[in-house]
Amino acid sequence: MIDIPKAGAGAIAPGDLDPDGYLDCDRRYRLMSPSDSQTSFGATPLVVIDCQPAADAPLQALQSDWLETPALDPTEHPLAATVPSEAYPYLALQADYFPAVPELHHAWQTPQRTLLLIEDRSIWLPLAAGWAAIDDPLQHLQWLFETTLLWQALAPWQGQATLLTPQRLALNEHNLLCLTQIDQVPDPSPLPLEALGQMWQSTLGTGQGNLPPKVQTLIGHLAEGRLSDIDQVQNTLAEAAQDYSPPAVDVAPTLWPNPDEEITASDLEPDLELSAADLDFEADAVFDTQELLDDDDGNGLMETPTMVLPMKLAHLDDAGQSHVGQQRHHNEDWFFTQTQLQKVSSPQGNVLRSKGLYILCDGMGGHASGEVASQLAVRTLRDYLTQHWSSDRLPDHDTLAKAVMTANQTIFDINQANATSGVGRMGTTLVMVLLHNLDIAVVHVGDSRIYSYNKRMGLRQLTLDHEVGQREINRGVEPAIAYARPDAYQLTQALGPRGEEDLVPSIVYHELTEDTLLVLCSDGLSDNDLLERHTDTHIAGLLSSKANLETGVAQLTDLANEKNGHDNITTILVRVKLQPDMLSITG
Repeated sequence: MIDIPKAGAGAIAPGDLDPDGYLDCDRRYRLMSPSDSQTSFGATPLVVIDCQPAADAPLQALQSDWLETPALDPTEHPLAATVPSEAYPYLALQADYFPAVPELHHAWQTPQRTLLLIEDRSIWLPLAAGWAAIDDPLQHLQWLFETTLLWQALAPWQGQATLLTPQRLALNEHNLLCLTQIDQVPDPSPLPLEALGQMWQSTLGTGQGNLPPKVQTLIGHLAEGRLSDIDQVQNTLAEAAQDYSPPAVDVAPTLWPNPDEEITASDLEPDLELSAADLDFEADAVFDTQELLDDDDGNGLMETPTMVLPMKLAHLDDAGQSHVGQQRHHNEDWFFTQTQLQKVSSPQGNVLRSKGLYILCDGMGGHASGEVASQLAVRTLRDYLTQHWSSDRLPDHDTLAKAVMTANQTIFDINQANATSGVGRMGTTLVMVLLHNLDIAVVHVGDSRIYSYNKRMGLRQLTLDHEVGQREINRGVEPAIAYARPDAYQLTQALGPRGEEDLVPSIVYHELTEDTLLVLCSDGLSDNDLLERHTDTHIAGLLSSKANLETGVAQLTDLANEKNGHDNITTILVRVKLQPDMLSITG
């Protein structure tokens, strides 16, 4: 807890508490020290116990709005009217700077003081101690760079003074630079950049000696007021990292599992997840990153925005669920997920490597035939890619096309053998994502969908439905006219009903450049623009590493059953978290 006394008020004393030591009238927050103590509590941070941990966080609604709209103006938001202004930077910066900025649990005012309840980081390693303990110039450059990012972020909130107090700078368990609290100075003018240089000089002392000469010169010029351009500071730090040559280290080769071995899942198990928890990568220990850009049709390359630092994978997790819905007698959807994670460590740091396969099929045709088709497609694709995805990169376009054609042929041959026709011919839609580190391949056939969600672009549909209405729109017909046709929702592409000469799967590659949530779903969830209409309530929050994806999938299923419910409902969520990577620009 942070106690900010008003002018003339002293520190918290026992008389300010109720007889049981509670700070608030709701008797939820209690000081650790006994209420009958004769010692006055100073203005330094104090430890508080939440005696109602299962209750909702008092600022949850406001924080959710701020996470969804980082540019939110608290002076115009009704939920912010009773929140002290000292709380604003914590709420405003959570979207882009957690865990660098601590989480705020509650904030309120009394006639004598402002009280902020923030997470306790008192046992975290101080930056100065970490600097001395970790003799790695590249890590030091990254900390300096992260400081400049926080300098820019804190400026609109008069919080730059925080970075001038060494006690406010700490390292989390993964060596990310974080703040223990935010100090505000009631001055609308940003602090001069030379103050940051002077702090670096005084805090680092002789620790500057292992920095590249150009960075030592940079710090000197900053401290002397000879440099006032933060972009130039960041560029110099990045150039120094680029020029740095780490000492040669022998690292044992890292081998992926034998690609000829079958994927370790029971036959057609609909959900297989390998958690990253055993790899000692903490999901919360990542920055929310820069923007993910997409071309206008939502179906092209995600372009990398201009940025000083490259990014690396920090965490990857997934969850999936299928439900029969409210009107169907059996479930014709099928899905499969597999995530492989490896942590490779060396004196230069940790690298997380990933390989993921996520498949969702929505079957159709005849009694139970749709279920057979969807399972056959999943099995065939899984087995084919087990055999043909062996290199340390995504499969090329031809390999993915062949995988889809093989699945199509498997179902088509059964249709031919059974001499079925029309609606009796079984088939299935397909959406599939293959992931290798920060690269993904998106494959789809039919009207199941893949969406991406990130903070700048929001929810984007990465696939275009293969159906008559969309085909007409592609030909230039107005959407209202295209979907007025009685056959507008009839599929133009599916696996199984026709031979490969009539099949043209969509295959697109993307590069992820910021924290991203991928959503694969059957039309039981996507119909009636359900995700578009409920992005704020059911999608946006799932990007946070604090959100439980299993719970998120279940809530999406409940939403689909409530609002749609006419069809089977299947969803796969894949969450990719990134963090800055100084190491990659040295090689």
